[in-house]
Amino acid sequence: MNLNIDMNQLMRRKKKVYPTKRYMNLYFKEDRTTAPATKALYILFAVVVIFALSKVMIYDPLNEVKQLNEKIALLETQSAEKLEDLKDYNKVLEDYIRATPTQEELAQVDIMQILNLIDNTVRPMAKIYQVSISENKVLLNFSDITLEEAAMLVYQLDQSKPVTNISVDTAVSTKGDKNLVEAHVYFEVSREEEKNS
Repeated sequence: MNLNIDMNQLMRRKKKVYPTKRYMNLYFKEDRTTAPATKALYILFAVVVIFALSKVMIYDPLNEVKQLNEKIALLETQSAEKLEDLKDYNKVLEDYIRATPTQEELAQVDIMQILNLIDNTVRPMAKIYQVSISENKVLLNFSDITLEEAAMLVYQLDQSKPVTNISVDTAVSTKGDKNLVEAHVYFEVSREEEKNS
């Protein structure tokens, strides 16, 4: 508590002062909210809001649906083209399987090489009746030659590179004054790499 208070000030009462208006305000602002320009602004604002809402809620979803339909049409066209390309798939697959050698065929000696060997060695001298090639085994029947010629042909076959094991059966027949034989030659062939290893 403050003891240094002037008691005279406390006893004196302050006069109450009430505010008074000394000037009169004669300015009056007319309400123009009903004027045509204000109405036009409100209408324009409403049109802009409606346009923005219609763009967001109607035009954009419709445009997105249109783009998705165009993509679907494009994908369906591409799918139809691919199906058109694949309509002969089964035939192409069958041709591919026929043209592609199997592992067993790759392991075999080239059949054309064996036939060329027989054609170059035996055919000029003898009449060939049968050639049977199964895997790497060959059965060859020829005739109308003498025993010495048959032995020479078998020797030539035995000396060729792919031939590994050879066995011969002969049967003698008489035609006129010559003793002709029919030879059954069985031999195995191997690829050049297998023979070297």
